[in-house]
Amino acid sequence: MPVLYLPHTDIDLEQWDAVVERSPQRQVYAMSWYLDVVSPGWEGVVEADDAGSYKMVMPVPWRSKLGIRYVQQPLFCQQLGIYALEGRVPHGTYLTFIQELYQRFRYVVDYNFNTDNQLPSLLLPEVEAGQTVTLYLNLHSSYEQLYKGYSRDRKMNLKRAHKAGLQLRESDNIELIIRFFKEETAGRIYGGVAAGAYDMLRQLYQVLREKGVGKMYYTVDKEGRENSGCLFIIWGGRIVYIFNAAPQHGRRQNGRTLLIDHIIRKYAGQELLFDFESPDEREQDILHFYKSFGPEVKPIPVLKYNRLPKGVKLMREARLQLVRKLKGLAG
Repeated sequence: MPVLYLPHTDIDLEQWDAVVERSPQRQVYAMSWYLDVVSPGWEGVVEADDAGSYKMVMPVPWRSKLGIRYVQQPLFCQQLGIYALEGRVPHGTYLTFIQELYQRFRYVVDYNFNTDNQLPSLLLPEVEAGQTVTLYLNLHSSYEQLYKGYSRDRKMNLKRAHKAGLQLRESDNIELIIRFFKEETAGRIYGGVAAGAYDMLRQLYQVLREKGVGKMYYTVDKEGRENSGCLFIIWGGRIVYIFNAAPQHGRRQNGRTLLIDHIIRKYAGQELLFDFESPDEREQDILHFYKSFGPEVKPIPVLKYNRLPKGVKLMREARLQLVRKLKGLAG
């Protein structure tokens, strides 16, 4: 079957979404309406039959700087990769799809495949196949059984949250969680957070609301203050813990523990995967927090390469070193 590289305007979005929805790998990140927000103008690799019906698809989130097109994993989009109607993706297909990128892009900063994809060990010259991880909690068991998987500290902190009198409130106020994040988290992120990231989150939340797949909750303390917020996406058999933030008083009262436990309790006994969207492995405190709910570690294959001219590589490395130095002085 022919493999095609399609610019955005040539993609049949109806066929594309049908493949993603019906594939065993299905994830909300690869739906056209989601990609339109996190990677406007995205392109795609498609395997189609002789009649033109799509059988496999792979989104390509490209960007451009100084006239150079490159591929980079978008914000709010932990996984992409290949989505196939027939389920298993043959190793040769990975090579064929990656070759389409290789021919068109000299630089792939990072491209995360999905946890159902497995990259072959032998790829192309200068191409690196690494991995990161996420954490999945299968909710098919009863809440009582899932609760047994919590760590001792997590159970204790959940009791503290109840003792503090925290209440849950469903909300559509995206601005509050953004303010929490700006005040408490953004300053600790290497390289900072671009203003456009917050605008993207606002747009994404609006689309999630329109599609009926976004749920946002806050905890409220005895003084009536919202003190933690979490945004979840519930789609395609998965619950994605897409964004969260809390001020200091919310952290102390374990608001996010209560919110995650609420979702686990609400959807326990259903054929759903809770995806913690695990952070970089260097973020050990966050990883420890997520792991305390008893999830399973799942590898995410990551594709990278840099075939830019040597002079451009040196300029990029000098810029990165300057950013690190400035970040160190600011800290």
